[in-house]
Amino acid sequence: MMKFSRLLQRTGMLLAVGMVGFGCSSPETSGTGKNGSSAGPSGPVGTIRGTVHFEGDGPTPAADKINQDQSTCGDSVSLPRLVLGKNSGVKDTFVYLEGAPSVPGEEQPRPATLLMDQQKCQYVPHAMTVPVGTHLDIVNSDSILHNVHGNIVGTSGLQTLFNIAQPLKGTPTKTPALDTTGMIFLTCEAGHPWMNAFVFVADNPYVAVTKADGDFVIPNVPVGSYKLKMWHEGVTLVSNDKKRQKYEYEDPYIATKDVEVTANGEAVVNFDFSLRRL
Repeated sequence: MMKFSRLLQRTGMLLAVGMVGFGCSSPETSGTGKNGSSAGPSGPVGTIRGTVHFEGDGPTPAADKINQDQSTCGDSVSLPRLVLGKNSGVKDTFVYLEGAPSVPGEEQPRPATLLMDQQKCQYVPHAMTVPVGTHLDIVNSDSILHNVHGNIVGTSGLQTLFNIAQPLKGTPTKTPALDTTGMIFLTCEAGHPWMNAFVFVADNPYVAVTKADGDFVIPNVPVGSYKLKMWHEGVTLVSNDKKRQKYEYEDPYIATKDVEVTANGEAVVNFDFSLRRL
């Protein structure tokens, strides 16, 4: 499990300000709210787009041996948490506006999906965003026992929001309403400690999750000056407590840039990061 005491310190405003972009690893929006009415600001808007790029040498390849459910999970699992695409673009990075105006969940564009699946002992998607108030759909596509433990990082540390056992393949379950904005960390404690995913619960639509090549787009942003933040989970495994079946990763990678959104304009903001020396 990631070291959440330091994660809390590093995320800062991430947990205080909710934002949402819709979809999974490549978010899509439908342009309508839950009631089918047009969603979005009534004043002038612009677009923010860019790429999250990885610099330097990647993490040293490392794998951990899988000791149970090998017929479903395989014999080993890769440990570094970094997926690179074309030109070293970084997939599954959250990019969001800090201090953006809130939009009620029922007025936000609907996600392309609210489904978190468990496939071959991995969460799919690995990173997604949902509007505040959402009931997340969870399903187990494997023929083995999984559980989905959702923790949110709060001011008093980790708080369990739900812990749902899924012993039966293909049986869908809904989580309680996700009424607290912030980052939810998903784990499986049924003998699969490498399984993790992130769900960002947000109170406005000005966030994105990068696609396979690290690209992101945040459309329909009200005109104004903002701080644009990038957040990517820690990449390097710090410790592996095999007895307790817990993985601990380094702190997340976070960067901030200024952005000016103009009417009908397109602001291009790119982020770069490289591995820390641990």
